Amino acid sequence: MAPRMLEQPGGGGASSETSETGKSSGDPSVRKPWCRWLPRSYLLVLVINATATLLLWPADGWDPCPLNMRLFFFGLMLSSLGAGCVAAFLARRAEASGHTKWACGYAIINWIQAMLGSLGMTSPLSGYCRYGVIPRDTTHSALALCRLLLYLVASFWMQTLIASRLDLLEQSSNRNYRSGCFRKLMWAQVFGTAVALLPIAGIVHEIITDDSYSGSIIFATSIMSLSAIGGITLLCNVAASIVAICSFRKSYSELRRICRLAEANEASISARSSLRRARRFAGLQGLGVSFSLVFTLLLVPARVFSMIYSHGDYGSLKVILFLIQAFDALGNAVAVLLLSGSHRMAKVERSQGSQRSWKVEKPEHSRNQQTSHEDVNWTRKVEELSMRGMTLRSLLQFYQENLPSMPDWKYVPKEHKTRDVVRRAIIPLTSREECAFSVSAFNKDGPKRAQVMVTHNWGNSFSDLLAAVLSDALQECSFSLPAELLQEDCALLQDLLAKMGRLDETYWICAFAVNQHISICHSNPYDRDPFTNQLHPVCHCNSTNIIDSDGRSVSSEINKFDDMMRLLATTGGCRQVIAVDKSLDLFRRAWCVAEIAEAKRLQMDQSLKLWSKATLQERARTLENLDVRDMRASSEKDKELILGKIQDVDDFNAKLQVLIFDPKSGLVATWNAMDSLQQIGEVGRLIRWGLADAGSGKVWKAWDGHN
Repeated sequence: MAPRMLEQPGGGGASSETSETGKSSGDPSVRKPWCRWLPRSYLLVLVINATATLLLWPADGWDPCPLNMRLFFFGLMLSSLGAGCVAAFLARRAEASGHTKWACGYAIINWIQAMLGSLGMTSPLSGYCRYGVIPRDTTHSALALCRLLLYLVASFWMQTLIASRLDLLEQSSNRNYRSGCFRKLMWAQVFGTAVALLPIAGIVHEIITDDSYSGSIIFATSIMSLSAIGGITLLCNVAASIVAICSFRKSYSELRRICRLAEANEASISARSSLRRARRFAGLQGLGVSFSLVFTLLLVPARVFSMIYSHGDYGSLKVILFLIQAFDALGNAVAVLLLSGSHRMAKVERSQGSQRSWKVEKPEHSRNQQTSHEDVNWTRKVEELSMRGMTLRSLLQFYQENLPSMPDWKYVPKEHKTRDVVRRAIIPLTSREECAFSVSAFNKDGPKRAQVMVTHNWGNSFSDLLAAVLSDALQECSFSLPAELLQEDCALLQDLLAKMGRLDETYWICAFAVNQHISICHSNPYDRDPFTNQLHPVCHCNSTNIIDSDGRSVSSEINKFDDMMRLLATTGGCRQVIAVDKSLDLFRRAWCVAEIAEAKRLQMDQSLKLWSKATLQERARTLENLDVRDMRASSEKDKELILGKIQDVDDFNAKLQVLIFDPKSGLVATWNAMDSLQQIGEVGRLIRWGLADAGSGKVWKAWDGHN
């Protein structure tokens, strides 16, 4: 599930744009750009439809054109106008998500083919109703074939929207919903459409030549081939729709069963409400696909019948054929609108700040001024650091086995911070080997190349840090539920991660990856135990702590994060998880903000993990006036080093606001910004937790804090 986003506050540097007149863009007397342009998309649709109506208005052919045919034509044009308005609406929200853009593309094709479908109440063989300026025997047939191709493309496009849902449903629930079978049927339709181009080419050739006996044979053969291929493709379409309907019905049934178990265990109101909402959404998805199948089954034979018998006197039947075609265009338009979820999403304007690219300048005294020998050693150390990731299995083993067994110190999950764990567990355990924990004998899986870079605050609870990492593996946006289960039933979490195949995923966490015996182990000026308020004891190993005042030491392991992130991002890809503490203090730590900015500059995928959406809603506005100059670091030297990498601090602060609050790509997101593709992920997520709970009630008891 995607992170949830709040509306962008007005305090950011990127949100305080003014108009050319000097008035604020928030002034109602100033018309914003969207106020000027929003009607134009609908106006364009109206102009195109009106022009097509005037050019194609039915005229008398060999016989007078009946009034009912003109009325049918006008009704179909009105239907296409409605489809066009939906396309215009989606175009205004296409920037909200990639799924919405894809839905917008389908809506545009549906609109065009709906306009061409207005020519479908008669055929070029009938003795009346010549459509405007179009010649009866040539262009009319070409437009009919064009409409057929567009309809096939639209059908495939719609099924890609459905396929994306089934894929995400499987990924988020860790269940089989036949997405592989659905995609095979979908690609069979693509192959059928491609093969259909051959008989269509024969028909076009016959239309162009139209003067030989062989042309008639080619025409007849092409029509028969096209009918056969079209029939097979239609059957694949029907089969794919049935697979999708059964899959959504399966998810609905599972959610209904989970709802009953939750009610039997007296789950909280929040848990039951979430389950009911997900069940209703899964049911609506299946219902929408069912409507699409019904329209497909009715439209194709209706269109064929109207072409063959358009010259006959079938008054009431033609009304039914007209209604089927009209409702097909409108129904598909409404369906894609609901499938995209855009009717609930605000239009996204790309702010000026979001168009700027991040560019973190290197300090003048960069390592490029060192000798080539030092450069080689520096690069070797960077590569070594990038290989110090730990698997989730190792992290859970440390939490379950190593941490509780420490002598002379008892770990309390709700009280001890990451810095406490480093001082009282990680440093003592590795003091004999004098190395980083990830390369020590305690890491049974051994060090691995990092797949995920974790940015976190040492002042955060260690159990919350681990829960944030677990929430990433579990595809959760918040970590309160994993945090509760980590204390109540860690085995349940480990079993779920094993079923999902996530225990081998590798995370880079500085507390485990950096050798603390050359960094901080011999001194402790401020880290105190929360119970005794005494400074944690220092280490008495034989290593020497490196003093690196200018950030140029080749042996130091805490001055190479930027280079390591660049290496990970450019050699196989790496993403970033930002584990935010409950007080959001991470955004006020200079090193953390520097890592976030560098990851953004490197275009790494970034994922924000918070305790809960309530925490974000309560505290997000405290981030409005962030200034990197006011942020804290372990020492003033560190802060000066970070500020030295930033050429324009004010510009950096403005970009920082965009990074956090931008309505399109900001780290903070809300339920209102979720399209329906992301909501189907929420359905799968609830199925996964419900089946993992197995009726024990443990998950639902922890659900309140999560939501």
